[in-house]
Amino acid sequence: MNLTKLTHITFFIVAFITLLVAMYMEKFYLIYAQPFTVLAILIIYFTEKKDPTSVLYILSQIIGLAGGILLILGMRDHLKAVSVLFSLFYIIYLRLMYVRNVMKKTEVRTYFYVFLISLPVLYLYHRVIQTISSELTEVAIYFGVLMFFMLSYIFTALYYYLKEKNQANLWMLIAAINFGFMNIIIGLNELYVYETTFTVIVVFCSFFIQFFVLKFMLHDKNDEHDLLRSMLQEK
Repeated sequence: MNLTKLTHITFFIVAFITLLVAMYMEKFYLIYAQPFTVLAILIIYFTEKKDPTSVLYILSQIIGLAGGILLILGMRDHLKAVSVLFSLFYIIYLRLMYVRNVMKKTEVRTYFYVFLISLPVLYLYHRVIQTISSELTEVAIYFGVLMFFMLSYIFTALYYYLKEKNQANLWMLIAAINFGFMNIIIGLNELYVYETTFTVIVVFCSFFIQFFVLKFMLHDKNDEHDLLRSMLQEK
């Protein structure tokens, strides 16, 4: 983020206000604050993008906002809708990563590293789901589909970064790590025990996600090529 640009300053101000709302007001009031962060991110995207406008990215922001509002209204009451919306959300992110990565031959060790890293993540999610399982009996299929696409997104982001360690894949991996942590907090906060601190953490993580996914979308491959070319010329 560039603090000399008005759009970036606006995002930070809106994000800070949203954090204050999460800290000191009822969770319901986040419904009025959250849309402004999405709007600020989209304005930055429209004003700074170099590639053609990504309809999928815009759609993901709208779907994410709708799902977030339902979470604020109560995950227990809207779990089916939340599962459907965020399943679509993760499918879009999977597509965005696929489009921005050139298909190359993958080394066996890359799959091995993804497998090793996935084991503790899967175990952690297994334990969390066991903790909240009593709340999922009527929506097990919907929630199972959501878990599948969510974990697919996280592991795919890891896979693409290990396969090709470029800047764009790093941004998406950081976003995926935040998603993985944030979703655990959301599950415990909404379906096990509610704590305002958890809500603040979720809001904070959501800003990191918006920030790094935006960097992923704005990343210009030509910048890396130009940097590499200049380094070679210097040598």
